[in-house]
Amino acid sequence: MTLLRQELAKTELLQDVSEELLQQVIKHAKPLELKPGTVLLSPELNNQHLYLLLSGTLTLHFKSLHTVAIREINKGYSVGELSIIDNTLPSAYVKAKNHCKVFPIHRDLLNTLIAGANPIARNLLRILSWSMKANTHRIVRDHAHIVKLRNHANIDGLTGLYNRRWLDNAITRMLTQAIKLGRPLCLLIIDVDDFKKYNDSHGHLGGDLALIKMADILKTKIRPYYFAARLGGEEFIVLLPNTNRSEGIVVAERIRLDIEKTVITRVDGSPMPGITVSIGVTSSHSDSTPESILAAADKQLYLAKQSGRNCVRYLGFNSEKP
Repeated sequence: MTLLRQELAKTELLQDVSEELLQQVIKHAKPLELKPGTVLLSPELNNQHLYLLLSGTLTLHFKSLHTVAIREINKGYSVGELSIIDNTLPSAYVKAKNHCKVFPIHRDLLNTLIAGANPIARNLLRILSWSMKANTHRIVRDHAHIVKLRNHANIDGLTGLYNRRWLDNAITRMLTQAIKLGRPLCLLIIDVDDFKKYNDSHGHLGGDLALIKMADILKTKIRPYYFAARLGGEEFIVLLPNTNRSEGIVVAERIRLDIEKTVITRVDGSPMPGITVSIGVTSSHSDSTPESILAAADKQLYLAKQSGRNCVRYLGFNSEKP
């Protein structure tokens, strides 16, 4: 009991309170042990307790348990007080990040203690809780808006793929990680064959429809951990982490065939001529740089176009040195 009293006295809520009040709190409940991942509070369930965290760490999540934690609660602090004070459901999910020990104080006891202090104190706490909740929801909305704007800045407006800005950052990050872990990073450069003629024949709207259809193929045909981006105009990049050149060639051929077989339609549903693509493939090595790996893939793309288009070329093709 002495240890529990010492732990409670060190919490933010109960520091400097009288011995009599501490003993009153202690006799009403016992500490609870939480395993990692245990959900302590949920917006879907009514809450009857304020919880004092005696050891461990709790995490706070808005919207769902699967969102990134917006805050961590450490030893000595409490959770659940807002739903107790203004008699509402919890505004967020709270779960144990690791092994935790919490001490529950029931709603009735807390209200009794607050009411015994001063009616003005209770009213003030209620006002503060409303203000805190409003500010928290505003912060969450602002954060979501910032994330949305950041995503828009990295997305190509026409195709919905990542854009050049995203690519410049991503290729550096992925290449650094690949070299550090000793794993390959494969890169494909894809170019729509004779796209200027296609645009001239079918107008910019027709050209846009072809690019959108090609982007749809890249979104649906590559694996979830591969990344497609629009390099600019009719050129696209696909980054394949942890993928060697042989595997990358297979992916490139599959993309080429899928695009060759794809039917493109106008807005009114009438068919348009299809498109083909040329693809250059390369993979990283220990001294690769973003510039060198892009240049190597671009060289293979040039060879693919020189070879008649609608094909895949890669280092080692036609007896070239790897």
